[in-house]
Amino acid sequence: MRHKFIKVSYLSFLIISLSILVVKGDDIKNKDLAIHYFMQGEFLLNQGNYALAVLEFQDALDIDPNASTIHISIADAYRRLGRSGRAEDHLKIAIDLDPEDLSGRELLGQLYLMDRQYDLALVQFLALLKIDGYNDNYLTIIGDLYKLQKQWNNSIDFYLRAFEINPQNFKSLESAMQLSLSAEIYDKAEEVCKKLVQYNPNNSNYWITYKQITAYNKNYEKTLFAISELERISGKTPNLILEKSAVLQELNDIDSAIKILVEVHIPDSSELDIVKRLVSLYLENENFKDATIFNDILLREYPDDQSGYINAAIISLNNDSPEKAITYLKPNIDKYKDNYSALYLLGTSYFQNEDLPSAEEYLKLALKVYPQSRSSKHTLAMIYDQTGQWIKSDSLYLDLIKTDSTDAQAYNNFAYSLVERKANLELALEMSLIANKIQPNSAPYLDTLGWIYFHLEQYEKSLEYVQQSYSIDSTNPVIVEHLADILKAMNQISKANLIYLEAIDIGGDSLQIHQKMSVSYTHLTLPTNREV
Repeated sequence: MRHKFIKVSYLSFLIISLSILVVKGDDIKNKDLAIHYFMQGEFLLNQGNYALAVLEFQDALDIDPNASTIHISIADAYRRLGRSGRAEDHLKIAIDLDPEDLSGRELLGQLYLMDRQYDLALVQFLALLKIDGYNDNYLTIIGDLYKLQKQWNNSIDFYLRAFEINPQNFKSLESAMQLSLSAEIYDKAEEVCKKLVQYNPNNSNYWITYKQITAYNKNYEKTLFAISELERISGKTPNLILEKSAVLQELNDIDSAIKILVEVHIPDSSELDIVKRLVSLYLENENFKDATIFNDILLREYPDDQSGYINAAIISLNNDSPEKAITYLKPNIDKYKDNYSALYLLGTSYFQNEDLPSAEEYLKLALKVYPQSRSSKHTLAMIYDQTGQWIKSDSLYLDLIKTDSTDAQAYNNFAYSLVERKANLELALEMSLIANKIQPNSAPYLDTLGWIYFHLEQYEKSLEYVQQSYSIDSTNPVIVEHLADILKAMNQISKANLIYLEAIDIGGDSLQIHQKMSVSYTHLTLPTNREV
């Protein structure tokens, strides 16, 4: 980038000098001759005759070697001739003669810039800024130089200073924003873009950028404001309504996110994306009734859209109807070969429907599409565990733990698998203790820990942890049965039998539990308040 520089007229300089000095006649003649050569050189320079201009300037310097202006002009001529070394020499002399002269330093800075000597150019323009601190042109050039040196923050700061001095210098402000974005300095980008929209409130492109940046920075209130401004400029469009709904969702204002979509929904002629988002929001809000209503619109009006069948499967699973979920997904499975969600849901549906071979098949397909899926690995591990494929289940549990050391579920399920098959109680105890440390006060995890102590025949510890589990969740028949088993082992037969009956009441395996009971239970009456 080239910039104009200020050149002080040697003639003006000379006239001023002559007005305050009394000189002898010969000196006057010499000065006049120097002026003549200088003016001839300036004429030739402007005519593009640089070589002859150099000769004239040199004649002037022979008479007046301490005239900084002549050194600057001959340097300019040498620069145009491509002789940057000679130009640099004369400019350094000019600066030594007059350190406060702007034109010499500016030309030297431009010379260094042209020769890609950015460090040296930066020195000169920083020196210029000390002399003229309110020159936005210098500030912009310094910003450019820092950018060339990949000093992003310094560059942005100088661009902003240039704009502060000259609010008409939008080029510097735009440069600051572009650099902030390309360098991924998004907090600075937001600051810069805020200035752009303040000075250009009707520029939709600036508001779009501001919307995107604030959303990335999770400053969602500002994002909402940007969307409102875009609606003011362009009107309410379906895309803006969808974006506003998404932002409200991020702010956990699900009701408002739903409301603005319902307001624009027109039955039988709805925007596909609006209906899809409504279903998604209702599902997130666990409003399966309204989710079903709008999902039926998807299934009816957009039968080729995969999301309708996937949503229907999710709703069915939440209604404890895995077989119904299968009917939505299985007939359309050819459409879902690359759809992780559909494959995972189908595998989960088969798992809940106790069709383990089919569950395994589709969960493995889901993992092919999305190899990092932890949910698929968890369910597959349980399938392998239940089918006695412990090498596979152990491998999956260890992989889950290795890739996320905070996965309490993986530690717990691995521990429970080990204790149930009595494979390695010491390792089971280690895994269980970690699970409970990561997630304290979890009924299943406390139960697992107590169950391990039971198998280690440490009944007091076992009772302590299973009682804690029971106090958190007394509706889980496995936990209740474990509590009864511990009491029985501690020879508290009456209490054990009462708890066994409680386990049966809430869905435990009646035949299995009856076989565990040590005394006749036929005539026992359960007390209203049971204490363990």
